[in-house]
Parts: sequence; structure tokens; C-alpha cells
Amino acid sequence: MSAVSEQARPMRFACTQCGACCNRSPEMALSEAAALADVFVFRLMFRLYRWPRRPAGPANAHYETKRLLTAFAARNYQAKRASGETNYLMISALTVDTGGGACAALKNGRCSIYERRPLACRTVPFHYSRPEALAESDLTAFVSTPGFGCDTGPGAPIVVEAGQIVDDEARRTRREALDLAGRDRHWEAAIARRLKPSSECGLPGLREIEANAAVGAMTTSMAVAWQIAAETGVMDAETGRSLLRAQLRVIDRELAAAACPPGARETLCEMRAEYQARLGNPGLLAAVAQAACGTS
Repeated sequence: MSAVSEQARPMRFACTQCGACCNRSPEMALSEAAALADVFVFRLMFRLYRWPRRPAGPANAHYETKRLLTAFAARNYQAKRASGETNYLMISALTVDTGGGACAALKNGRCSIYERRPLACRTVPFHYSRPEALAESDLTAFVSTPGFGCDTGPGAPIVVEAGQIVDDEARRTRREALDLAGRDRHWEAAIARRLKPSSECGLPGLREIEANAAVGAMTTSMAVAWQIAAETGVMDAETGRSLLRAQLRVIDRELAAAACPPGARETLCEMRAEYQARLGNPGLLAAVAQAACGTS
């Protein structure tokens, strides 16, 4: 047996553009959603992570995870119990699943927005929110996924060596993700401040998010995020309105797609009616709902 373990050896990876990992549309930062409002339909998402004070596994992975949670969280605070856990509130943009079985930007097996793709896609196979200490195990799990056609052969470039990510693009993109989180902090903090114990202005209450943390994330209208951005100077009001118009065009496109199932169609119809109302066209609401949703 070799004295060098498999995990200690350099690990290789190259994308073969098989499209298998594009099996759903990505989650992304708020400003990324603003830049891609002409491509995806978005919902504003709230996810709560609870992280223990003391490491249950390797200390380096524990403390790096804590550092990343702090960097990407809109807010962190002590849990109201004796566990010593810290709550990390994440606010992001979630793309609406319209039932196509793949990312909405995937066309003929290829990414149609490759030069504009979000950071979550740029850091594949290492998500930027995951600690570098887990890079070896993350890469092993990724390339072992059934159906994935990744190249890990001797001709592929080395991406992990001695437990560290050595791929230049992956390292650069991880830094960009941290920089973007810093730029979005004011926007996310403004949203977090409005999460009162009970719902306000279309947002869920913080207690509601906490109660649902064990089950999963919560979503609400992305229009609330655009509105708060305009109110706090992150963007001007006309930019917010242009984002609503862009979302309406994407919603129209998805409603026209044959693959859009009834559940997704209902969600899209509700979003379309809301966006029309926010744009000040209430007279069009009934006609829009009837035409797009088949109501009478």
C-alpha cells in the first residue's frame, strides 16, 4: 500500500459541459438577482443556520465555517436557549422552479448566460460558502454523483493539493463572493431590520423564520427586496420598476412554456398580478389573470 493516502494526493477536475449539475436554477446574492432579472424568476429567501459554539468535528472546518457564516449572514445573534448556538440569518434570491428539470438558463445542453453566470456556478465544484478545509470531501462527493460526467483523469488540471484549493479561478471567485457579500450587506441588513416578530410589508416575521428553520427556508415576493433597495438608496425607484418589468417578461416566457406545471403556473400567475399592481396598472389585473391562468 502506498504511504500516500488517496486524500493526500493532488485531486484533478475539469468540467466536460455535460450539463448534469445544471439540474436546477441557482440560488444567488441579491445584487446578482438584480443583474439577472431578465433570465430567472426570483423569490426572496430567508434561511436560518444554527451553529454550535464548540466544534463537533475538525476544529479547522468548524471555525472556517463560522467565519464564512458570519461573512455571508445578514444578521447573527445568540439563540434564545441554553445550547450556546448562534443563529445566522441568510437572505438571498431563489429562482422559481418552473418544472423544466434543469436550470432555466440551460439551452440545448449548454449554459446560455455563461459569461454572466452567478458565483455559485463559477465556483463549481467548490461552493464559495463551503470551507476550504472540506474541499477534498466536497470534490469527491461532487464527481461521484450519478450521471455527472466530470473529468478527473490525469489530463485534468490539479484543483486541490495538500488540502487546499489551488485552482486560480476558484480562489479568485471565492474572494469575489466575499466582496459581493460586503457590498450587499447594507441591503440585506435593511431587510433584516424589518423582520419584526409579526409580519410586516409582505415579509415573514423573525419568529416565523426561526420556527421553520428545522423544516427549511421561507420565501416571499422579490418585489419587497426591490422596494426596500429603493427606499434605502441601494437603487433608485426607476431601477426597481425596471426590474419588475424584466421579471414580468420572464414570467410571460415561463407561462408560455409547455413544461410549466400547474403548481408553478399558479405561483407565476400570482406573481404576475402582484407585479402589475405594483407597477400601477391595476386595471390590467383581471385581464392578465384570465389570459395567463385560464380563469374566468
